[in-house]
Amino acid sequence: MQRKKAKIIFFLFLFLFYCTTHYSSHSYSLGIDFVERAYFNKNGSGGFSLKVDLTKIGKLISVIKYINKDYQHITKIIGYNIFSAAEQRLKKIDGISDIRLKQDKAMLKFTIKFAFENIKVLNKAVDQINKGLDPTNITYFSFSDELFVREDVNGIAKKLLLYKEHDNCLVNSLDLAFFFRDSTYTTIYTFPNKIVDFSNPFSELTEDKKTIGIAHHIFAIGETDDSISNRIHFENNN
Repeated sequence: MQRKKAKIIFFLFLFLFYCTTHYSSHSYSLGIDFVERAYFNKNGSGGFSLKVDLTKIGKLISVIKYINKDYQHITKIIGYNIFSAAEQRLKKIDGISDIRLKQDKAMLKFTIKFAFENIKVLNKAVDQINKGLDPTNITYFSFSDELFVREDVNGIAKKLLLYKEHDNCLVNSLDLAFFFRDSTYTTIYTFPNKIVDFSNPFSELTEDKKTIGIAHHIFAIGETDDSISNRIHFENNN
């Protein structure tokens, strides 16, 4: 078993060395892209989705599969199985409905989406999706007529490093900051009222000022301590 693991790690490092010496950082990238979307109605209900895209590490995954047949279903383990387990936990939450789980044919893109009745229920749902990565019962979202708050307790980079610390398999031997160096976590939120102010400097507004997005480059220099946290103020229509 140890010989197999050593062989896999050896070939992985050869592959990574090849990538870094034959491609510039602008033409080749390694990482995982996360996209979190949500829309909110005035009564606090809405819809939420989380997408995980493994396309950037698709070639690396192909190499792993070629080296060891035991890893033929690695993308299913990374994406589908995790979301499928989360789906079962979401089904137990009152106020969560229309749960959908989908993936592309290449098994590189996975999305889980659902509708929620109120913010309290949404917090319970995200708590279940992030189970094991964050402390329990966190208030991820707060929403009122005047203010929306998105909290990011551990930060995405810290979550990945925490996963490495508690993992006993192959990923424990890798430099995650390198392996995930081009990873991004994007949030896109749409509201019924216009946005007049926000706290996160990486925020971008759409022309109608009702949708706001943040593209967080998780391991980029100068951004590892930043997060997707945001305080968003709305136009007062009274």
